[in-house]
Amino acid sequence: ISGAHDLGRHVTLLNMTKSCLKNLTRDCLEDAPVSIPFVSKDPDTLSNDYYKLLLRWYDRNVTLGEVAFIPTDVNLVVDEGLRQYVIKYAEDQDLFFGEFRVAYQKLVDATATSLGTY
Repeated sequence: ISGAHDLGRHVTLLNMTKSCLKNLTRDCLEDAPVSIPFVSKDPDTLSNDYYKLLLRWYDRNVTLGEVAFIPTDVNLVVDEGLRQYVIKYAEDQDLFFGEFRVAYQKLVDATATSLGTY
């Protein structure tokens, strides 16, 4: 499911007003001055770019601020046993999509409150 970090944006606290920083409300987060993608340049489309960028990061071939990885992201490429999957998914988007779909369905099935599947 880590590949889902290819989707969405996060709010940076840079340039946020002091009053919002002291009382971090939903309004403050929604009206934050900067909302940037977690990883990819197209945060509305799922792709294997996350894995490609992890490999670029590992090779020290990214610019400052280009990616916003968290420690669990980085561990995928630093750990030799996990890096093999990063490489496979970076090279084969269809493989990533197929395995992501299965993992996501398991997650939804384990937490869904209805009998339907997604």
